Amino acid sequence: MTLVQRFWHIFLVLTLFWGCRKPTTANWDVDVIIPVVNSSLNIRNFVGDTLFTKDNTGLLHFSYNREIAALKMDSLLKIPDTTITKSFLNDFWLPITLKPGDSIPIPASDLKFDFGNGMSLKQTDIRSGTLLVKFSNDVTQPMDLEYKLPGTTKNGLPFVIKETIPPGKNSLIKTYKMDGYSMNLQGANGTRYNTISQTFKLSLNPSAQQVDVPPNKGAAVEVTYTELVPEFVLGYFGQQLVDIPTDTTFTDFNKNFKASEFMLSEATLKFTIVNEFGVDFSGNISNVKSINTIASKTLSLINDQLATININRASRSGTTLFPTTKVLTFNNSNSNIAAFISNLPNKICYGGEIKMNPVPPGNISGYNDFAFYNTGIRILADIDIPMRFSANYFELSSDAGVDFSTTTQLDKVKQGRFVIYAQNGFPFSAQLQGYMYDAQNNLLDSIFIAGANTIDRGQLNADNIVISRGKTTLYIPVDLAKIANLKKTTRIKVRSLLLMPPNPPEIKLMDTYTLDIKIVAEVNYNVGLNSN
Repeated sequence: MTLVQRFWHIFLVLTLFWGCRKPTTANWDVDVIIPVVNSSLNIRNFVGDTLFTKDNTGLLHFSYNREIAALKMDSLLKIPDTTITKSFLNDFWLPITLKPGDSIPIPASDLKFDFGNGMSLKQTDIRSGTLLVKFSNDVTQPMDLEYKLPGTTKNGLPFVIKETIPPGKNSLIKTYKMDGYSMNLQGANGTRYNTISQTFKLSLNPSAQQVDVPPNKGAAVEVTYTELVPEFVLGYFGQQLVDIPTDTTFTDFNKNFKASEFMLSEATLKFTIVNEFGVDFSGNISNVKSINTIASKTLSLINDQLATININRASRSGTTLFPTTKVLTFNNSNSNIAAFISNLPNKICYGGEIKMNPVPPGNISGYNDFAFYNTGIRILADIDIPMRFSANYFELSSDAGVDFSTTTQLDKVKQGRFVIYAQNGFPFSAQLQGYMYDAQNNLLDSIFIAGANTIDRGQLNADNIVISRGKTTLYIPVDLAKIANLKKTTRIKVRSLLLMPPNPPEIKLMDTYTLDIKIVAEVNYNVGLNSN
């Protein structure tokens, strides 16, 4: 809550206090002087954040870190929905007779997934997924089908479906969960990739009657693997070229903040690239821009580190992952990072591309590239800004909703004022103003008296360090017209203009700087209460 918002909050509390008095038969006007606020504010109160630290000299530093980009496993690998249709027909030119329990010999077969991008996988563990099977039976008696995936196991047991198929087309449709199964993708003979082994067994149900199966009749299944999400994959991921499309990450550098001719003395930006894939990468990040849409100003990051970035693969021990990291540091000596951040961007634009397994011949891991669910390549931005800068002025603003429409005690305030006694230990003066808006966003009134709303800055020495506080007294009048506007107000916008010394020098914000505020309310209040 800003200083001016606190004034009106406290004013409301005072009026409610009077409204809670026990009924009497009195009716009179009273003049009261009430201490309201006595506090000391530092820069954290102005900005409303905990991102400040101090160094051993007492200079404040603004620290900011966040993840600005991520490339997760599902961007590189998708197990495609795959459907197979398998028919088990009498391929003899004469009918064959089946007795209850008789089976039809069916050779084992493999199913190959098309992962594309030159990927050759030998194992995937399934986090979630579904097997949809449609069973059909051309025979007049029920048939038993066993569908088995010998290399797809869970707790050491293979995936098996056993169903009795009644006569008819699509006479049985069922879904089966594959969560938690591990797929061996090297086929029945262990020499293939992207391939699972499968076996079928078809027989006449033991409770059925003997039946003749005509030529080209029998049973069929349509098996669909759908929405398979891998928990872990192992194999060769190919030499994919993954585009990082031009994108924008949003910051809050200039949220409720404006400045004129703002320039930092220095800044440091670290890009930490974390590789959680068991794959080597090379890539680049391009077109990095600092965009301040409020000031309509864009500035490109000038550097020579982002054109070619080589990232070593992660390692693992079982399911324990050991990522690799690469840190790119930008400072005043190798980039224009101070100007880049001084632009106060609310957007940072970037693009680029990444190539997997860039070192010829590519498959240097011997089919041991790997990836775990919800891991990938992450880019973290870590910014350190010593609060040493030059500027003409800052502008801090805030916007808060209020509702005094039902506060009847405001009608009993005839006149008054808030008196603000300020001792400013900052190297800038503070010009304060608040604006009242109604529900239709119409400007109703202002709070401070224009021209008498500035808190003087502290006195500076030759090094622009505050050596004594500036002392100021301000008044906020409260009359009937302002109270009427206040009752219509639904939103108060507060604007604090922080003015730098003339011919703006470089100033420092020290942890010891404070603004000491004492506020007194002088109010004439009508107390008119009826007895019970």
